[in-house]
Amino acid sequence: MIQEHGGNLREISRRYAVDEDAIVDFSSNINPLGCPVAVRTILRNGVSLLSAYPDIHCAALREALAAALGCGPQNIIAGNGSTELIYVIPRAFKPRRALILNPTFSEYEKSLIAAGCAVRSLPLHQEEQFRVSPGEVSGLLSRVDMLFLCNPNNPTGALLERDALSALLTEAEKKGVLAVVDEAFVDFAPRSSIVGDIPRRKNLMVLRSMTKFYGIPGIRLGYLAGSSQLIQQLNRCKEPWTVNALAQKIGIACAADRTFAAESRRFMDAERDHLLSQLQSIPGLQPWPSSANYLLLQITRSGLSSGAVYEKLARRGILVRDCRSFTGMGNRFLRVAVKRRRDNRRLLAALQHVVGER
Repeated sequence: MIQEHGGNLREISRRYAVDEDAIVDFSSNINPLGCPVAVRTILRNGVSLLSAYPDIHCAALREALAAALGCGPQNIIAGNGSTELIYVIPRAFKPRRALILNPTFSEYEKSLIAAGCAVRSLPLHQEEQFRVSPGEVSGLLSRVDMLFLCNPNNPTGALLERDALSALLTEAEKKGVLAVVDEAFVDFAPRSSIVGDIPRRKNLMVLRSMTKFYGIPGIRLGYLAGSSQLIQQLNRCKEPWTVNALAQKIGIACAADRTFAAESRRFMDAERDHLLSQLQSIPGLQPWPSSANYLLLQITRSGLSSGAVYEKLARRGILVRDCRSFTGMGNRFLRVAVKRRRDNRRLLAALQHVVGER
């Protein structure tokens, strides 16, 4: 069984006869610090929100997000997770040919195909740690009218630095290509965000997820920043009332909580470096550097596949992401979230045992 997405604890519990509550989930890249304190308060006191329709325009939420980003509310559209917006984009702009860079998040290709768009895939190279080559991408822009790019990329954690990305977006604009940059994990590397370019680029849409960084996957909340013209076109094709009242209020609280954001970044920088160094000491594994809250692990021990390691870890109550479901990755890669030290120690001990088995 290859999981398309992480976090399917019920299926893992049933399949491997492991108590669901005992599973440690490294397959979903959620902030291990949980959610901000203000979110818990809203959840405790949020019953009154259930008796009225949510604001169909998400006005207060858009204002809060715009203030955090330094743009206007007319530059923001909110969605039921950023995945909803990934599917709205092709419906709204009807691209004929789109470029994606594999391996990456699978929903880009699915959304494009569902909208009748032909998809061209540019393979990223393992020997270059699946990093984006702006020159290669630029050479293909004349053949497409839309580009999807994830930064930092999922599942690799590789980051295209802001200057290189900005130059690539300039090339796309010259060639009339709409560019979608998914920054679902950029809150862990905020200096590399391209969202500041929104006011001067009419071809740029920046996707953001609040699920990962703010630890609220059950709420489903994401948004997109772009020119007012792009936002208007998206609104024409988006279903109404997809962002509920609770999600809107929680989003406002998250956008304002700079203390939580700073604490999360400090924690992640330190714990990711620690986990990376410990993984490097396990023979048969090669962890790759990351700018996100997860690490890509290459299995270097001969005769051992990602599927086999996944199965053995699952039987021990540890769920990781088998990267075979990512186009172009083969059967030698796993993705693991960075969690708290106690959980990371459990992962390290299990990997030492599993990868070291003969």
